[in-house]
Amino acid sequence: MEQVVQAQAPLRQNRGFILGSLSFGHGISHLYDQGFPIFMPAIAASMSLNTVQVATLLSIRQVGSGVVNLGGGVLVDMLKRQWGLILTGCMLGSALAYASVGASPSFAFLVLAVILISIPGSLWHLPATAALSQRFPDRRGFAVAMHGFGSSIGNVLGPLMAGGMLTYMLWRNALFLYTIPALLLAGFVWWSLKDVGREGVQEQQTALGSRFRHGLSLLKNPVVMALILTATLRGIGLNALFHWTPFYLEDPVTGLGMSHFSAGYHFALLTGMGIVSAPFIGAASDRFGRKMVLVPGLICASLLSFVVVSVGDSLLLIPVFAGLGLFTFALHQIIQAAVLDVVGRGTEATAIGLIFGLNGIIGGASPFIATLIIDHFGGFGSIFYYAGVLTAVSALIVVLIPLRQRQDVNPA
Repeated sequence: MEQVVQAQAPLRQNRGFILGSLSFGHGISHLYDQGFPIFMPAIAASMSLNTVQVATLLSIRQVGSGVVNLGGGVLVDMLKRQWGLILTGCMLGSALAYASVGASPSFAFLVLAVILISIPGSLWHLPATAALSQRFPDRRGFAVAMHGFGSSIGNVLGPLMAGGMLTYMLWRNALFLYTIPALLLAGFVWWSLKDVGREGVQEQQTALGSRFRHGLSLLKNPVVMALILTATLRGIGLNALFHWTPFYLEDPVTGLGMSHFSAGYHFALLTGMGIVSAPFIGAASDRFGRKMVLVPGLICASLLSFVVVSVGDSLLLIPVFAGLGLFTFALHQIIQAAVLDVVGRGTEATAIGLIFGLNGIIGGASPFIATLIIDHFGGFGSIFYYAGVLTAVSALIVVLIPLRQRQDVNPA
């Protein structure tokens, strides 16, 4: 028995195993997060929600995610020895949140359930990205991108699974079934990641107030602030795409009138093609620099967003969505790596929390802005132009940021 324990302990401390486990858990987290937009048209139709009510739910989810990240980043850095417990709690929280949505009898209860939904997926990124940044200082871009590779698998399976389930069952029943995988996988996450954050030399503990002040001091760094602004604008554009694309694909009046499953398939292309691109983009950013990857990637994403409506429901929609999908999450992960290149060890979760937190809070108004654009500028398809403009501005900001070529760093 002692030999088994001794054989297992090094495995859970191996950085390749930790990267694989974190990426797998990230994939499950995104399977839930990116399946939820496919449920939204069915939920809206069943509960007779108008576009303002839908925008309210989307805004609550986005702002809730921002609050969790802003406050959670500092706390996660302080609670390093509890990272495994936090990651396990994210899985259990997903099961509770989606069961709550399925059980919601009214819009008021649905609001409370959506608040719960905003927590687990947002919280996962903080200890996971911090752990990878510390264990892969020499290949940070690749590690963060591979973590994103896991999310891309979830981004493909989530919409397909949601669309397939909606084809054969009511959305409430489908969401109740959603709880089962999360409960089962919570056990795996606990077994594989319970030692994350407990290895090596522990950073000196400082008071909570001091950590918050240090987190705010990161905003005084112009490079960090410019990267956060880039991530925020890009994130607002992405959230608009993720929130409203299912409505565009399924709406028979201002959209394409697709079935649930067909909409899920196309949405999976939009969110999941990082399976192909993430490892290469991450490795390229380590070798050639973050800017050399970010600028052309953002420009391509912007151009593709502008042509979505013009191709309509032709066969060209598939390669256009697939092209967009190559850059959705993959580029956002390179922005995270660029920030982590600048901040010091022990503040990684705080920095990532700032990126996602400001993105969520500032972007809380975006669903309502998108609603105005949809109502007055051409229906659901207009959100692609909105996202394209924001992505183009993000590319311009990156051009102006003085990002230095990374130097080789030996692994800790």
